[in-house]
Amino acid sequence: MVIAIYNIKGGVGKTSTTINLAFNASKKHKVLVWDLDPQGASTFYLEKKVKDRNMIFKAEKKGLSKFIKKTNFDNIDLIPADLSLKDIDKYLENDKTFKNLIKSINGYKYIFIDSPPTLSPISQNIFKASDVIVIPTIPTILSVRTYNQIVKHFKSYTNNRKIFTFLSMVDKRKRMHLEISEKILKLPKKQILRTPIYNSSIIEKMGEELAPVEIFAPYSESSKAYQKLWIELEEKLS
Repeated sequence: MVIAIYNIKGGVGKTSTTINLAFNASKKHKVLVWDLDPQGASTFYLEKKVKDRNMIFKAEKKGLSKFIKKTNFDNIDLIPADLSLKDIDKYLENDKTFKNLIKSINGYKYIFIDSPPTLSPISQNIFKASDVIVIPTIPTILSVRTYNQIVKHFKSYTNNRKIFTFLSMVDKRKRMHLEISEKILKLPKKQILRTPIYNSSIIEKMGEELAPVEIFAPYSESSKAYQKLWIELEEKLS
C-alpha cells in the first residue's frame, strides 16, 4: 500500500509525519520510505549519505530496487533523495512510468512517499499511484485554504475518499489555532484524522538526533501523538 504525505506548502510537518508514521508502521510491518523531495529531509533524518547521484533517472533501466538502502532502524528501508530530483518532472511526467516504478518494488507492506511540495506532473502522478494521501494542515486560514485548493485541484485525478488531513504543528498558545482547529474537526469524519500533532521542540530535535521521536523521547506527548495518529490511519485503511 502506497501512502503519500503531501502538501504544496513547506514547513507543515510533512517530513516529520513521514518518518514517524513509517516508524510506527515498522513495529509490525516492513516499510519503505521513498524520499521524493529534492531537499532530502527524510534521507537526512534516516541518517543516510547519498553516494549515488541521479538515481531516479537510472531507475527505469535498473529498477528502483537497486537503489533501496538499509537504515539504522529495523524494518525501515529507504530510497534516498538527491538534488537531481528538482528535475524529476522531466523524467516522471508519464504516469505509467511512475506506476511501473512503484510496481517494481516488492516485499513491503507500506511504502511512504515524502512528496515534493509542489503542484506539478509528479504531484499528479503521486496522487494517481497512491492508495492514500495524507495532508498535514496547520490550523491557519492560509493552510486551510491550501488544503481546499489541493482537494479541488486533484478532484479529477483521484478519489477524494482516499485523501485525509490532520492538524499539524498546533500551537496551544494561539487562540486562532484553537478556533480554526475546531472548524477543521467539523469536516466530514471520513476526511479527518482527529489526532493533532502539537508544535513541540521535541519534534524539532529530530534534526539533532537523526531519528524518529519515539527513539529519543518515547514517553513524550509527541511520541504518543504519532503512535495514536498511525493507529487511527491504519484503522481507516483496514
